[in-house]
This record gives sequence, structure tokens and C-alpha cells, in this order.
Amino acid sequence: MARNIRYSVPTESKELTSRTATGVFVAIVAVLLTQALVNLLGVDIGATGEMSPFSAGPLVSSTIFAGVGAAVAYAGLVRFTARPVRNFVALSTVVFIVMLVPVAVVTPTMDITLTGQAILVFYHVLVAVPLVAFITGAISL
Repeated sequence: MARNIRYSVPTESKELTSRTATGVFVAIVAVLLTQALVNLLGVDIGATGEMSPFSAGPLVSSTIFAGVGAAVAYAGLVRFTARPVRNFVALSTVVFIVMLVPVAVVTPTMDITLTGQAILVFYHVLVAVPLVAFITGAISL
């Protein structure tokens, strides 16, 4: 027997903003803690320096950018579709896959090791999961 799970769709922009901010915060904490562990263990990721995708600035800024984009996309889907959660999860899946293309194509030119590439893919997961979970209301605090 299939269960019909309903998610609460935000009725005000401040609710969506709060959900997004929580998802972004959780994602940033997860990525920075994981990067701290990578640094502590001395994992060879290849790229170093301020412009490395493994430094705090790019990790935080890309997570915030992803959160803003996700919130805007979800708001549009809430407004223009009958099933915004389903459509958002589908859209998020497509965006996730597309965002892995630079990891496969660009990072080898930046002297990032295969281990570093795998860590970047894991970071994409660490950002995507909390954003989708909190924005859709699947998880709430």
C-alpha cells in the first residue's frame, strides 16, 4: 500500500527563507567539518591555496549560492506547479548531475587528485541533501 506523504509548502517568504537558511547552515557546517577532517588526516587532494575549491571561501560561497538558487527555484515551483516538492526533487536531481560535470571535466586541469575529485562529489552531496530536505520541509527544526 502506497503512503501519501504530504509536505508543508511555505505560505510566506520568511518561512522559505528560514528553511533555506537552516539548510545552508547545516550544509556549511557539514562541508567545513569534513574539510577540517580531510586536512587533519593529510589527505592528498592536490589543489591548495586560497582559490582551491577546498578552501573555506569557495566552500562557503558556493553553498550559499546553491541555497539561493534552490530557494528561488522552489518558490517558482510553488507558485507555478501543482506538485512543487516532486518537481523540486526532480529539478534538484538534474542540477546535481549537471554540477558534477565540472568535477569530472575541470578539476583534472586544476591538479586535483582523484581522491580530491571524490571528495568534491561528496561535498556536492553534503550540500544538496540538507538543502532539499529543509527547503521541502522533509526535515524541520
